[in-house]
Formats: sequence, C-alpha cells, structure tokens
Amino acid sequence: MDSDHVVDDEPLLSGEDDLQPSWVTLANEGEGNDVNDSLWDRVTARQRNNSASRRRARDDSGLPKLVLIMRLGNILSAGLLIAGSVGNLWKIFNLSKMVLSGYGICFGILICCLELNLSFLRVRIASSFGFLYNPLLRLLFSVLLGSIAFSFETILGTIACGALLILALFNTYVICRYPQYRAALKELSDED
Repeated sequence: MDSDHVVDDEPLLSGEDDLQPSWVTLANEGEGNDVNDSLWDRVTARQRNNSASRRRARDDSGLPKLVLIMRLGNILSAGLLIAGSVGNLWKIFNLSKMVLSGYGICFGILICCLELNLSFLRVRIASSFGFLYNPLLRLLFSVLLGSIAFSFETILGTIACGALLILALFNTYVICRYPQYRAALKELSDED
C-alpha cells in the first residue's frame, strides 16, 4: 500500500445529528418534495428563500428611520399649508380663495393630527378618514392638498405645493414598500 494515504479510524457519520449524509437530509428537507424536483432545484430554492428573508430583514431595518422622516416631512408640509392658508385669508374680496384657505387649514390640521398619532383622535381619524391608510387614495388626497396650496398664487403656497407633492410620492413609496407599516397603523387604530 501507498504510505501517502492516511486512513482515519473516525467514522464518517458521527454524532446524533449525522445519522444520514447531507445529500440524503437535503433531499428529505426540501420544500418541493415532488419526484420530478432534483436535489439542485431544491437547494437553489432554499438559498433563494434564505437570501430573500435576509434581504427583507435588511430592508426592514431602515423602516423606523423612513417612517420618522415621512412623519416629520408630513408635519412640516402641513404646517406650510396652514401658514399659506392663514396668509391667504386676508383676501376678503375673493370668496373662493377664502374657502380654499379654510379647507387648507382644516386639512393641514387633519394631517398634523394623523402624524402626531394622538390616542384620543386616532380612532376618530381612522373611522372618518380611513382613506388616508390606502396608498393610492392618500396620494390623491396629497395631490388635492398640493393643488389647493398652488391656487394661493404665493411663494409660500408654491413651496407648500412642492413639499406636498414630493411627500405624496414618498408616502406612497413607504406605504407600498412596507405593508407591515400599514398593518401596524391599522392595528393601532383597531386597538383603541
């Protein structure tokens, strides 16, 4: 015999976990235990599932920061809308501008109350203005607010319009990208 080959006396299957070789356990653990699935298909499917779960966990780690940015931006843009609306109230001879200013103040306060998440208003806002939890309807509402701000024909109104439209897209992205955020909001409103 060749002296280069060293044979260990240690068995190939040692321990309680190693009762079967890895290729047998992989075949038994696959999610698609279909007869036509090859071992390679099952292994690649498992790796895809593991990488997707890691990617979701990595994506979810940035959610609190995005939510904070979204809420602060919404409060800031609602404040700009309220300030532009109050500044536009002095146009007493233009009734349509005064009515739009009133709507701007009311909707700005609504957005502030929604984002501050006050417990005594949470249920009332969720039941009366539930469309704010739907991404598409919230986008349309923000576009409506932006058009109200733009109708003031002032620099502050134009800035508020731009802020509202940018945040409308950002809100839609966050709510669509992280459905667990929408579920958490719904759970909070149902809890009270």
